[in-house]
Amino acid sequence: KFKDENGKTVSLNSLKGKVVFINFWATWCPPCIAEMPSINKLYSEFLDNDKVMFLMVDVDNNRTKSEKFMKKRKFDLPVYTPAGPVPPSYLGGSIPTTLVLNKDGKVVFKHEGMSDFSNGEFKSFLTKLTAE
Repeated sequence: KFKDENGKTVSLNSLKGKVVFINFWATWCPPCIAEMPSINKLYSEFLDNDKVMFLMVDVDNNRTKSEKFMKKRKFDLPVYTPAGPVPPSYLGGSIPTTLVLNKDGKVVFKHEGMSDFSNGEFKSFLTKLTAE
């Protein structure tokens, strides 16, 4: 479960039927910062697709700091904070960690470390998942 900017709790179970992109990050993490522009680009390309949900999860649970970070860098990404313990199968010991859950809520992609999520291959991957 995660909390959105309004303090509303969102459970992954409630998101079944959507493809969910989850990125665990922190404002002090250089690889997280480095990959953020590519995630923002990907987010903007799926903004009008109601079958895809993006959860940018601040592992420090500091909403004020993370929202300032997004605003300063002109990112439109939705910031969430953990609303309880994150399962170790989702987040081990390193950030950034990115997961993609299919419409059934199953993890179909997990990547620890920085990546370029704005590439065509990854965009096609998400598009294909939304069509399934």
